[in-house]
Amino acid sequence: MKHLGFLTILFCVITYSSFSLANLSGSLSEKAIEERLKPVGEIKVDESAGPIPIKSVASGDIGKQRYEEVCHICHSTGVGGAPKFGDKGYWAPRIAEGMDVIMKRVIEGYKAMPPKGTCMNCSDEELKKAVEYMISHAK
Repeated sequence: MKHLGFLTILFCVITYSSFSLANLSGSLSEKAIEERLKPVGEIKVDESAGPIPIKSVASGDIGKQRYEEVCHICHSTGVGGAPKFGDKGYWAPRIAEGMDVIMKRVIEGYKAMPPKGTCMNCSDEELKKAVEYMISHAK
């Protein structure tokens, strides 16, 4: 009998909790659902302001920009054997191989470096500028 009282109380607590939690979610009526889904605000665009100007990048800065966007992820720390930015010892053997070899490896991928260093939207010229930027800091 002692256990029956405990089970009855437990059943009541579970039942009460279930109904309480069900009521927290709100009504399932169509009107209540529409009320919960209606927008809380709106965005107005001032078309008289004109287009937002895009910062133009001088051709001399594109190498630095691409390095900072993509290349630095590995080259700042030497991840996967990547030659570290500014480290003459890492870069000297690569520089000695010549730009054609370096660019072939950059475009096709080499060892742990994926093709284009994952910058699939970079042109070959932009990648070359990024390499030149890195090399200029390793001489």
